[in-house]
Amino acid sequence: MKGGLEEEELQQLRSRATELLLKEDWTQYINLYTHLISLCDPNNNRKTLVSALSNRAEAWFKLKNPVSALKDCDLALSLDPAHVKTLISKGKILLELAHYSQASDCFRKVKLLSNGSQNEIIRGLLEKCQKLGTVSRTGLIDLSEWILSGFVSKFPDLAEFVGPIELKQTGQTGRGLFLTKNVEAGSVLMVTKAVAIGRAILPNENGQMVMWKDFVDKFLSKAEKCKKTLNLINQLSNGDLNTELSVPNMNLFRSELERERETDYEKEELDLDHALKVLDVNCLTEESFSARVLGKNLGYKGVGLWGLPSFINHSCNPNVRRLHVGDWVILHASRDIKSQEEINFAYFDVLRPVRERKDLVKRWGFECKCDRCRFETKALGLFQELKELEDRFVNSSDLGGLVVKLEELMRKLPLKERERGFIRASFWGGYSYVFNSERLVRKFGRKIPEPVRVVQSIFETVGSDERILKVLRGRMKNGGNGGLDEMERIMRVAKGTYGKVMKRQTFRVFIEEN
Repeated sequence: MKGGLEEEELQQLRSRATELLLKEDWTQYINLYTHLISLCDPNNNRKTLVSALSNRAEAWFKLKNPVSALKDCDLALSLDPAHVKTLISKGKILLELAHYSQASDCFRKVKLLSNGSQNEIIRGLLEKCQKLGTVSRTGLIDLSEWILSGFVSKFPDLAEFVGPIELKQTGQTGRGLFLTKNVEAGSVLMVTKAVAIGRAILPNENGQMVMWKDFVDKFLSKAEKCKKTLNLINQLSNGDLNTELSVPNMNLFRSELERERETDYEKEELDLDHALKVLDVNCLTEESFSARVLGKNLGYKGVGLWGLPSFINHSCNPNVRRLHVGDWVILHASRDIKSQEEINFAYFDVLRPVRERKDLVKRWGFECKCDRCRFETKALGLFQELKELEDRFVNSSDLGGLVVKLEELMRKLPLKERERGFIRASFWGGYSYVFNSERLVRKFGRKIPEPVRVVQSIFETVGSDERILKVLRGRMKNGGNGGLDEMERIMRVAKGTYGKVMKRQTFRVFIEEN
């Protein structure tokens, strides 16, 4: 661009770029700047080249292609390390990718170079990096303000977090997540953003198809642009039980590491058939017996793929639940969990008898061999009276009387307290029927244990659940003394149900309203 014509062409390109920017036509914007970059001589047009690379980086990021965006940023900064606009762009991209320390480095450089002109903006970005960096290291989350506002205040800042978890082989071909230390109920174990998520209003099957298509399209677009996503899909099961699967490196799921390079992952092609099978097997729905959606839009349902949670297996003796907050999943302990215990959530409602659960498991295409299923299957074979009670449970018109007989039977059998918890969870429908009726509670009196004892028994064995929390809270209102011990029981079950994600007073308000 040494002659007048070339200068005129440059002005025309800039004018056209402004038009495309206003139209937000990012694909054509990138094409235009690619052409401009090809015309630039690094020796004679360095300033123009740096500006063009910086602008193209922003457009790449608008198209959700952070890898290409960072490449342009790095190239621009190699030509001008003090280019403020590029440093800000790179910092924002790294912040979005959860590389908080590297993003902070970019913003600190801007702070030194900008002579105070952008201090307020940069200070806010640095504070955000620090806050999210703390969450990514500790998993400490406080959603109190957002919850108390009725989910209308500023959406909470969340960050990728992986707690004391490791991936290990389970059985001959499976993989699972295991704890590396003891944790108590409510402890946040993982915070992660969806690889892709689709949502729709579901009045009929048409809505489900729209949601699934939206989800698949978003995922395939992400996989085409991000080698890390493509690598993830090739690590997940496609449902073929005869395929032996290796255990992935946990670094694949840890964001706050040195920025990935394109060469960090082997060159792989997207196998569309495999990818669709993987999505079918590993996707999670937001509405689930193991989950609670906070701040959802009325009528909308969602389905998505979250990386590390895809390795969580089912158990009828679950120990984790999840909160869905926007596109994020917060995974927390629903009861106390011991080190080296596998973490599991329930794929369906497990507060039902073992034979019903076995029928549901068959539909999922596997066999549940958890402690609870093994014990109850064995107990039904050993104790004829227990089998008869279960047979009667489905169609019983006298659930209260059936629960009384169950408690009488358990007092006679040589059962551990944990085993009593398993059985009570299986007959939860009967217990909840009685506990939700003042008349039946008075009628059966001491023939059935206090709701607090039954809830505690279930909570300690199969984890917390909104239904047992509701019964506990209801009985405390009607017959409790409101003492410290009672409130502590409620808070412990509430933390197991929703996780330690809000202040104590917010928990009390939230429980009252739910």
